[in-house]
Amino acid sequence: MQALIEKIIDIIRENFPNGIRNDYIDTNKILRLYSSNHADENISREFVTSVIHVNGIESSGRFYFLTENDTKNLIKRFGESLERHAIIYYSVFYKKYSDIFSRMNIFSPEVLKKILQTNDSRHRYFEDFCSANIMIRLENEVARFFKTTNKTLSIEDLQKNLPFVPPEKFLSIVSDTKKYLSTSTGKYISVAKIQFDEEEIFAAKKKIFFHIDKKGCAEPADYNLTSNFALNPEVAPKDLLNMIHEKYFADSFTKSGKKFFGRKTVQPNVKQDLDEDKLMKLLTRQDETDLDTLLSAGDMTTVLSNALKITVRVSEKIFVKASRIKFDIDEIDAALTPFVQEKVIPLKAVTSFSDFPPVEGYSWNLFLLESFLRRYSRQYRFMTQCAGNANIGAIYPRSMNFKDYFEVQLAAVVNANVPLEKVAVRNFLSEQGYRVKHFDDVCERIISRALIQRQRQPDSKSD
Repeated sequence: MQALIEKIIDIIRENFPNGIRNDYIDTNKILRLYSSNHADENISREFVTSVIHVNGIESSGRFYFLTENDTKNLIKRFGESLERHAIIYYSVFYKKYSDIFSRMNIFSPEVLKKILQTNDSRHRYFEDFCSANIMIRLENEVARFFKTTNKTLSIEDLQKNLPFVPPEKFLSIVSDTKKYLSTSTGKYISVAKIQFDEEEIFAAKKKIFFHIDKKGCAEPADYNLTSNFALNPEVAPKDLLNMIHEKYFADSFTKSGKKFFGRKTVQPNVKQDLDEDKLMKLLTRQDETDLDTLLSAGDMTTVLSNALKITVRVSEKIFVKASRIKFDIDEIDAALTPFVQEKVIPLKAVTSFSDFPPVEGYSWNLFLLESFLRRYSRQYRFMTQCAGNANIGAIYPRSMNFKDYFEVQLAAVVNANVPLEKVAVRNFLSEQGYRVKHFDDVCERIISRALIQRQRQPDSKSD
């Protein structure tokens, strides 16, 4: 029987180099060719059909038959390339070795993919590319190159490391202005490597406040950021200014073109609890400041709200200049992933830091984690009812959009299937670490909204 199957496969390889369709016309041709070569033997169309289905590799309605030797050579070549380069797009790999694939009668990247996928179970095959393992993604590989190689990289530099990736894929990744910026030399720099002179920035912020109060807006000539521009000569000044605005100014000013307008916060005066000038001096003149000293400038909540915007809190009592802290952002986000798992969790749910990368000079704790989440994380957000001293608040993926902290608490209650009773909701929020105080009106609003959501669920399912 096997000899008979091999005869049919030989006929297919010789007469159907571009693949065979398992239809009446092609199977009839095989019957004629077989009969002319083996007149004393009879085979049925059903048998030919089964041979095609069982032994061929199907792609887009055609079945392909490679020799065993060609299949082994193909898998070997592909595997060796993947070991060196981690990610291979079928279209690029096919184009590079098109002459070899042509001799094997492989005439498209789609056929190449199907042959590899059918015969090789060691690697992860996706729609457009194959990776050495499921954890490897192009975005992460690009981030790794920026982290471990030169400060700036071009598309050509990235292609040297990953030659089987189309250039447009790299361009799509580095076009994300939240992660990368283009430079004056046509290369790209990781946003994580942008350096900031925060003392100069906060001095500029005070001048912007002054000029907005004096004439309604602040222009570039009204404040100084030359040190920040000098630290990042590769970055266009307008791009760096946009970054500084988003990171340091957006909570206080609106921006139109090169001008700042409309302060969003009320500047403290002698009647208010916060002495802003004193607080700024405390935060910017020393590398480390303790909480008791900061409280001399105002009450706990107000001081913490302002301090957390411009420093990193490394413990309950100590606040450090952000320039002194070096976070491995991608690795920290990866360490958070097993805890968050695409849902809302309380800050206190992070009960172990054993898998977190070290932060030079400091030990991990919930205060340090909160600071990281507030200002640095690319994958997660942190929100709380107010700045405090009890590690209260929630972590959630950036893909989730919440209007305010009430919506965060609502999502936590709904996802945890908490009984919609006031005592149960109140205890859940306080015991899990979402709130410090018990506010019955908040619990009542959460219960009301959760009931509405539950009532809508059957309708959504029936749709």
